[in-house]
Amino acid sequence: MLDLMPSFIVLGSLLVTLFFLIKRAPDRKAATIVNCVLMSALCFVGGMLISAMYTRAVGNENSNPMIIAVLVAFGTISAMSIYIKLDNKQKLIKREDNQEQL
Repeated sequence: MLDLMPSFIVLGSLLVTLFFLIKRAPDRKAATIVNCVLMSALCFVGGMLISAMYTRAVGNENSNPMIIAVLVAFGTISAMSIYIKLDNKQKLIKREDNQEQL
């Protein structure tokens, strides 16, 4: 069971990101869900890139799978938080533009 823990952490980071983005979505239409799936996949790729930098720095034979899994989770959550912050900023600008037009 302990051998599978890094795999569960990596899968959990992807699923947590997906469910959080779906819960945050304004509606549950098919296009919105597909957008959430794509954004969670892109956030996951960001997490994989962070772990790849670590693996490249220490070498494949010296890398610890648990550290790699935690870096994937950290990178995925970080990428999701950056996406949410930028999305909120874009929505705020759009609201301000609509208020100015009125």
